Amino acid sequence: MPLDIVMPKLGLTMTEGLIVEWKKNEGEEVKKGDILFVLETEKVTYEVEAPEDGILGKIMVPAQETVPVGAIVAYILKPGENAASLPIAALPDKTVSEAPGGVVAPPMTEQSLGVAEGRVRATPLAKKMAKAISLELGGIKGTGPAGRITSEDVERAQKTTATVAAAPAVPGLTVPEAEGYVTPFTGMRRTIARKMLASKVEAAQAYMGNTIDATRIQDLRKVLMPHIERKQGVRITITDIMMKITGAALREHPVINTRWTDKGVLFLPDVHMGMAMALGEGLIVPVIRDINKKSYGQIAADRVQLIKKGKENKFLPDDIKGGTFTLSAMGMFGLETFTAIINQPENAILAVGAIIDKPVVVAGEIVIRPMMTVNLTYDHRAIDGAEAGKFMRTLKEMLEEPLIAQ
Repeated sequence: MPLDIVMPKLGLTMTEGLIVEWKKNEGEEVKKGDILFVLETEKVTYEVEAPEDGILGKIMVPAQETVPVGAIVAYILKPGENAASLPIAALPDKTVSEAPGGVVAPPMTEQSLGVAEGRVRATPLAKKMAKAISLELGGIKGTGPAGRITSEDVERAQKTTATVAAAPAVPGLTVPEAEGYVTPFTGMRRTIARKMLASKVEAAQAYMGNTIDATRIQDLRKVLMPHIERKQGVRITITDIMMKITGAALREHPVINTRWTDKGVLFLPDVHMGMAMALGEGLIVPVIRDINKKSYGQIAADRVQLIKKGKENKFLPDDIKGGTFTLSAMGMFGLETFTAIINQPENAILAVGAIIDKPVVVAGEIVIRPMMTVNLTYDHRAIDGAEAGKFMRTLKEMLEEPLIAQ
């Protein structure tokens, strides 16, 4: 029998994947381990390999289409088989049938416009976003399951509306030709856009900052560096120390390590630290789990491993899921201060600037000290300003006296 090639489930929370490109063509011979196609989900790209030798008999889902986990996307033919041996499900109008796990993708119908029996079918986030920008949902084509309108559909409609409104008056020129060139959105960029807009629309974001004397942090790094290099084979960074100490401060103020839900504020027992990382196509936030249970050396090793995965494009969805709080460091760019957008569904994020020598007053005298600015962005729906202020006070104390964070 032909071998089903399905959309794999790469993590507990993955429900669908975008086929970015096919690496093999129909009728082409494939060997076990050959890359068949590249998929993308939640800012992660992944290369799917052929499980056995054979011929790629039929591609059921073209590139740039999204399908649910378990959906059949292609068939591999064994020796002696041909396209005639493919099951009925392989016909173009039967994209997926009886996929493993019981996932079935029905053929598209007229309800793809997102309107079913007189009512608009849209996700809750899509409805909120449309309401926020005064956009009617009725005329939007839905690309979600059963034609449901998604937040991405709303974004696309908003951009189309803005483009039409801003169209140039020069005859014969399209908008891109008049303004420059267009770089097509990748799945990662669309995900970033959707999450950032959702964060701004859904969360009541508030901000506060503090200036830290980083003298003791730098001293601690000098002490730890040779020991960790010898034991772990990696160099500890200021970011590693910041994440460890921030985790300790979160333990003292658990309301910061929470999530907003429809039923109430969810307090999370463990601290899983998101580490904002810039890749070529955008920002991604891999997670160091149980950071309070790890040593400085373990945290440094985890960070190095995550960076390696990012550079090699080997993140799995679970590598970027489950964060409870995110730290974003931009000191490598020389930025003194900045604010960050909350990485939902978390309730807070800490922005860490560069350490810069500055004149400060200590004991009535002006001295030069390495100073650093930290800014907290928090969801005021769940976290009161006073609680955020207490956390920032504790964080400052621990950063300036790292020994009390142990």
